Amino acid sequence: MFLPSRVTLSWSILISFWMGGRPATSFVVPAAKTLEKSTAIKLHGAASSSSSGSSSNNNPTQAATLEGSSARVIRLRKQLQSIWEEQNDKCPVLLSGSRGSGKEELADEIVSNLPAWQTVEVHKLRLDEGMDYTDTILGTLNHPGLLDDLADRENATVVVNGFMSEHVESRDELDRRDELRRTYARLLSGKFLSVHSNTTKPFLPRVIGTTRQTKEYFNEILKEYDEAPRITFVKVPSFETRSADIKDIAQSKVFELESQFDLQNVTLSKTSVRRLLDHSWLGGEDELDEEMSKALTLLKREKRWIPFTSSVLESRHMFKNTSGEVRIRLLEVPFVRQILTSPWLFGKTLRYIVSPIFVLFLAVLFLGPQSREESAALTVFWAGWWPGIMLVFPFLGRIWCSVCPFMAWGDIAQELSVGLGVNLRKWPKWAEKHGNAFAFWLFFLILMWEELWELPQNANLSAWLLLLITSGAVVNSVVFEKRLWCRYMCPIGMMNSAFSTPSMTEVRTFQPNCIGCKNPTCFKGESPILDPDDKYAIKGCTMGLKNNQLTDMADCVMCMSCVKNCDRESPEFNLRPLGIDYGLPWFLPKFLQQNEELPISQVRTNFWLGGIVTILQGSVLLHYGPTILSNFGLDPTTMAAPPSFDSRFAAHATIAAALLGLPGTFSFLADAISVPLNSLEKVYERKYTRRPAENACIINFYETLVKQDLDMEGIIKELDADGDGTIGEWELKAAMDDLSIPSFQQSMIIDLLLDNNQHRVNVETFMDNLQELYFDINEFKQSEVTPSLRSIADENELQTTLTFREIFDKLDKDDSGYVEKSEFQGLNKFLKSPLTEDDLAKMFSQADSLGLGRLNALEFASVLRKTVKVGIQEIGYGYIPLAWGSLTAYWIGLGMSELGLLIERIPSTFYLPVSESFRSSLPQITASTSVIHFSQTVVMCVSALASMSLTQKLCDDNRVGTTRYATHAFVQIAGAFITLQLMLSPTGVVSAYR
Repeated sequence: MFLPSRVTLSWSILISFWMGGRPATSFVVPAAKTLEKSTAIKLHGAASSSSSGSSSNNNPTQAATLEGSSARVIRLRKQLQSIWEEQNDKCPVLLSGSRGSGKEELADEIVSNLPAWQTVEVHKLRLDEGMDYTDTILGTLNHPGLLDDLADRENATVVVNGFMSEHVESRDELDRRDELRRTYARLLSGKFLSVHSNTTKPFLPRVIGTTRQTKEYFNEILKEYDEAPRITFVKVPSFETRSADIKDIAQSKVFELESQFDLQNVTLSKTSVRRLLDHSWLGGEDELDEEMSKALTLLKREKRWIPFTSSVLESRHMFKNTSGEVRIRLLEVPFVRQILTSPWLFGKTLRYIVSPIFVLFLAVLFLGPQSREESAALTVFWAGWWPGIMLVFPFLGRIWCSVCPFMAWGDIAQELSVGLGVNLRKWPKWAEKHGNAFAFWLFFLILMWEELWELPQNANLSAWLLLLITSGAVVNSVVFEKRLWCRYMCPIGMMNSAFSTPSMTEVRTFQPNCIGCKNPTCFKGESPILDPDDKYAIKGCTMGLKNNQLTDMADCVMCMSCVKNCDRESPEFNLRPLGIDYGLPWFLPKFLQQNEELPISQVRTNFWLGGIVTILQGSVLLHYGPTILSNFGLDPTTMAAPPSFDSRFAAHATIAAALLGLPGTFSFLADAISVPLNSLEKVYERKYTRRPAENACIINFYETLVKQDLDMEGIIKELDADGDGTIGEWELKAAMDDLSIPSFQQSMIIDLLLDNNQHRVNVETFMDNLQELYFDINEFKQSEVTPSLRSIADENELQTTLTFREIFDKLDKDDSGYVEKSEFQGLNKFLKSPLTEDDLAKMFSQADSLGLGRLNALEFASVLRKTVKVGIQEIGYGYIPLAWGSLTAYWIGLGMSELGLLIERIPSTFYLPVSESFRSSLPQITASTSVIHFSQTVVMCVSALASMSLTQKLCDDNRVGTTRYATHAFVQIAGAFITLQLMLSPTGVVSAYR
């Protein structure tokens, strides 16, 4: 690094003095550095011609952090301008911002525009690097420090870069960091404590500082010294809050870096800007520098091989991930956007193709042959549509709903009603609350109707089934706006919703792309850029979704209306890993998973959707009803009893209903049994696998911590001394020393609560583990006899997705950091089963161990942990792969054996006068039994493994114990085995498909 002679000399003299007179020409103190000459910073030496107070020459460019047009950056520029306008003011400047906000670059920018008389010398001090040189900076009783040497230089400026990291490795490092921070705060007041002279001395250089702390933090320190200095405080906005400026900042970075890559006039394309907006930018300005350098490197390579390549950074040059998740943006593939924004996708397709074909299909069902052996339409319906839609789910999710013939006529009816002057209603609240329950019971009745009246063998009744669902769509469409039926009440739509959650494609907008948008045409439609012929997309999102708020693909039908309406081109159609919304890699076995790699599932669960999944799995068993009865020694012909008012038909209906509900019943029973067993597991784990001394030390530590009567912030501060968000061994030991925890207990507590490999754990995990251990131990301690299943199972469920801490914050209405007894009464609105006042009072008194009439967040979370259980729907979605596999295996088996007969059945379908010999000459393609069974075995085995892995992931997300997971896994394995055995049975008789 270049050091001006006068500065080098001063450091050399001091260092030589401190090192006992030895030459210091090769020794450089990393904490004290001098700014280099550059286009961004101009150093002013003694020979500078400008010393009259006028500003130095202006910079050819301004800092990239100052680029943009948002309100935040405009305010920032005004603040800096006011600093430069005060030519004779030496008021310290403190720049506060998060990591990567560019505050260091701004400090250099400020210095470069200060009057020349203030920048005769410019020095930079990095506190992170100064941790190992505290005595060198502050001095000792025997030797003065660097600050002593700088103190009298009134024509100097010192740039102090505050600590970038909060993490320290020991109490000694923490003390040294605190000492440097206190010194830093006093420098801002124009004073410092000289260790060498043991006196407070004035500090004359102007201080330009950066920090991650707030203004109040420094004020609190200075209050101890009765000092209230005048400091110019500048708040530097973080990159996360400056999405509107990212384009300008990135472009400025490109102009700054392009010369290093022998490039000129490089610009950013619209798609590349979207990629920048999608990114989270946790690394801030440094990360942006790195990414722009990588992008320019790729562009340079392209221009080397293709000299005529334009100097434009495209999305292909940018990073290939969003928030760490791999996605391929299909709209960036040539012609894909043009195809997907066509009016034919899906508006004109529904109107001019789907709706007339649906009418013809119904006509063939009504007027054509009634048996499936002679009806190609019935074959397409039952042997073609079902396997087709099951295979579509993993790849294109709910896209069937975009070409659905039911809603095709619903849309036509809606347009006609609007044309007649009907005012469509907003969606009623009951639809969201009860619509899924309606869809569940409607689907259940349809499956019963299908079995009891043999719909797959009756074209007329199959047509009436289609008309029934169509009538629901039409009636709702002429009363309510958009697609209420599809969103909440359609049985097929609810099936699609459940099976589409793991879809490999998505239509998704990431929130930063929408900042500043005041006309959300993606939601409400009627965009000026929309093709006027697209009558479908003009309504906006027909499902009433706000695309940038989606957490999964359960409700999105990928109709592309948002893509067509958005003039910013923000919505994206992406290819992504299967099941990414559940948190990757959910599909890995447990022993290959690392907890830090698994984000929490973002899929919203719903009890009734989970129920639809189970009855669909039960419908597979229903198809093998005769085989099941035969295996139990019962009369299989019962499953063929026709509709009538007799006992055989009643038995048929009862058995059909039982088989439909069997998977759901077993999964519900497994959950009901496993919840108390899981509690018993924890109790006996404390009894047999933990020493009594360990139990005692956890109880002592927890109760001693609670007795400090601190709010949650106080407890965390007590444990996380350095404030880095993690608790290390030295911090935990120091906290236990302060709490007077006996030393023989400290080592056990450290072993129980800290990661054995890293000797460190984040604060949230530590608090969760401590509460869980305390609850388990205390439950065992209070149970002198074996706890009854009833007492342990007496738990409640939350009716909200809020965390315990978020519920605490909502109840703490006065923001005191505590929940008072009166505020605790509001807990009922978060519980599915409201408690009586006496139950709430009992819960409160159990948690309020000190009898103070209030709970801190730790006590509150502990009492909720004792009361609240995870509902079956949170785990039940783990059955989705198995249900999909069971349906897919069955229907592809039927399709492989029968769909190839379609051509042979066409003549009889349309009553064509062809000879029997001609009909027999038509191709009849069917797969062999061995091929069908092999395919079914593969599908069932893969889906069973996927279900077990996903259930394990959901159990981990909800902190559910091993017993509960093992019980569900057993049910899944048993269900997969039984279903596969029925499919492979050589004598299997398929009910209603004889």
